[in-house]
Amino acid sequence: MNFATLGYAAFLLVVVGVYWALPRRAGRYWLILASLVFYGSWNPVYVPGFVALIVATWALGFAAAGPHRRLAVAGAIAVNVGVLGLFKYADWLLGSAASVYALVTGSTPMFGPIRLILPIAISFVALTSVAYVIDVSRGVARPERDLGRFALFIAFFPKLLAGPIMRASEFLPQARHPRPFSMRHLEVAVPLLIGGLLKKTVADNLAPSVALVFSDPAAFSTPSLWMGVLAYTFQVFLDFSGYTDMALGSAALLGFRLPPNFDWPYRATSIQDFWRRWHFSLSRWLRDYVYFPLRGRQPHPAWPYAALIITMLVCGLWHGAGLGFVLWGACHGVGLAVNRWHRRHLAGAVAVPALAGWAATFALVVLSRVFFRSGSIDQAVEVFRLGLSVRLDGDVIPLAVGLLCAGLTVGQWPAIADRLRSLVPERSPRRYLAYGFALTVAVALMPVETVRFIYFQF
Repeated sequence: MNFATLGYAAFLLVVVGVYWALPRRAGRYWLILASLVFYGSWNPVYVPGFVALIVATWALGFAAAGPHRRLAVAGAIAVNVGVLGLFKYADWLLGSAASVYALVTGSTPMFGPIRLILPIAISFVALTSVAYVIDVSRGVARPERDLGRFALFIAFFPKLLAGPIMRASEFLPQARHPRPFSMRHLEVAVPLLIGGLLKKTVADNLAPSVALVFSDPAAFSTPSLWMGVLAYTFQVFLDFSGYTDMALGSAALLGFRLPPNFDWPYRATSIQDFWRRWHFSLSRWLRDYVYFPLRGRQPHPAWPYAALIITMLVCGLWHGAGLGFVLWGACHGVGLAVNRWHRRHLAGAVAVPALAGWAATFALVVLSRVFFRSGSIDQAVEVFRLGLSVRLDGDVIPLAVGLLCAGLTVGQWPAIADRLRSLVPERSPRRYLAYGFALTVAVALMPVETVRFIYFQF
């Protein structure tokens, strides 16, 4: 069920209306039922397995609070990463193994991809579940005794498909002590829902040009090729942050607060700053559960740099099974390692101007997206090869796409963004007119066929 559809709008209205009409305990079970219906709307076959995964993680949480906490953590990792690995990486590994076997032996292998359908939300559910059990084992969180509250923590539909990734300490207190209905919920939710829908609509209008460029890069002139890469950079941000805004708005209608996930990431003046602004619930997860354990006691001065690169390789693999994702993670890992080295050894002697830092960071983000979007390494190499040539003949990206990308690049700067915001003060008639205008534009520009949110595949 896509957030940017009338079907989801009707679903949300029914869920919200019934939830506030029910007593507190019944309301919680209503939200669990609604979340399972939301999950099952994609493929009901996977609902029993999803419920079993929730129950298994809940039970492992109790074990993590006892003397066998390490075994419980290992079990949680094995169960969640095992399920994730089966559905997300089995075909890639089997296909790679079959290719190597055929290359070495010269014969056709008797095995190959099993083509399992990847369940939606599996990556985000795995991270949330593993973090919960680890937090209980560390004493950071208490095991949740109420299975219903825990099920709501894992399955809550606004955050289920693509985050934000929440800790038990952030969500469970809200489930234990729900807030009473307030008009403030609407004041928070409406701008987020409208803004998220507008972002998603703009992203969907960039999608056709991006798809054409990456499907046949040789058909486009060099400027149009790079404009397509830049368009994809903005498409990913608008698509994902649009989803997050709509998730936060949906939760606000139900009285829940979800943490923000983006803070103008393309304003970043260093790659470290970028990861503090981009999908920072994932950044925080990687820092606490991968980087810090890897870094440990620093057996060698170079080890923290290696730990950064390994962490980002894990990040790349989490996004998808393919060398393109691994190379994307490697680019960011090396960038973070260089950034750390500069801060520790050259920051006082060689100051990087803010504009230069922004340009270098934005270039790394845009260029690494080529690996992220391309269907194969060969295609990514082809994009870079053609991009380094000078070709003025060929197909041209529509002027509107170029102007939109230019406007998005300039419009993110604080002085311009703050000026635009000051034109529509909060709770003023102009602010409400702006909401109406944004909703009208979003509906008018909405494509006939809704494009799936990009991060649903992860």
